[in-house]
Amino acid sequence: MLVSLLNDVRALGPKGAIVDVPEGYARSFLFPEHLAVLATKDVVAADKALDDRPKESKAEREERELAGEVDGLEVVIPVKVEKNLPAQPVTADDVRKGLKELGFKIPREYLKMNAIKDFGTVEVPVMFPSGFESQLSVIIERERNEGC
Repeated sequence: MLVSLLNDVRALGPKGAIVDVPEGYARSFLFPEHLAVLATKDVVAADKALDDRPKESKAEREERELAGEVDGLEVVIPVKVEKNLPAQPVTADDVRKGLKELGFKIPREYLKMNAIKDFGTVEVPVMFPSGFESQLSVIIERERNEGC
């Protein structure tokens, strides 16, 4: 007899599980103790639908967590000055190095940006392969000379 468990039952399974048990066990113990109900076709179909939904993989879970951690993060990148402009444009590799210094390891291809050629703050989207997105604030500032 198929029953749906209303509570965790050590010998059978967790709450919500659909299990096959002897009819006598269900009628003399599970039903009177309100531990289970008869599993109707609707309950079995709903349980099957839950089993068929895609599960989040470990990589997707890690990307979701990383996306949450870096969303809104400010990355400050000091650059040398030449004629009141950055001596070289700031690239995704430079942003990656700044993120690495903050303890985050993000591949360059996740950073969707063009080279930054001026000082100031630029919003940089981070697109993860699993579909998660984050925004970084990249702050380009003049490099401070030691000893001045």
